Amino acid sequence: MKILVSVFAIALTFALTSKSLAAEEAHGEGHGGHEQLAEKMNSLFPPKQANLEDQKVPAKPELSSPAYFTAVKGDAVKLEWKAAEGAQEYHVQVATDANFKWLVAEDQFHKETSFEVTKLEAGKHYFWRVASVRPNNWKTFRKSYFATSMFETPTAK
Repeated sequence: MKILVSVFAIALTFALTSKSLAAEEAHGEGHGGHEQLAEKMNSLFPPKQANLEDQKVPAKPELSSPAYFTAVKGDAVKLEWKAAEGAQEYHVQVATDANFKWLVAEDQFHKETSFEVTKLEAGKHYFWRVASVRPNNWKTFRKSYFATSMFETPTAK
């Protein structure tokens, strides 16, 4: 019985659907159809053209100073890097561990190619990294890979 009801429901659905599709098809050919209406509407509101330049991933920055494992004297240091192609801003992090869990300083929207870090403690290693960012680049990667380095602050003798 269940099978008979299912077959009847499928046949009824097919019969009703095929009539309405045939009526739409005949109506479309006689009066210009939905295709012409769609073309008119699309001409009023053309699709936005994608700017491929905006979708490029920014280049990874090149760190310049201080050099890797440099001994920094004092309680402040100026971190510097070369401007990266396609970067509009930079994400800078300074931490006391290589995994950047214990951040000492961070700026996610830094505009310049240098960053001043103060209140450094003697006898520690500091890790720093910089990534290039294109803030409006939502269609692809907004941020480059981080360029990472480290320096140390020797204990005073």
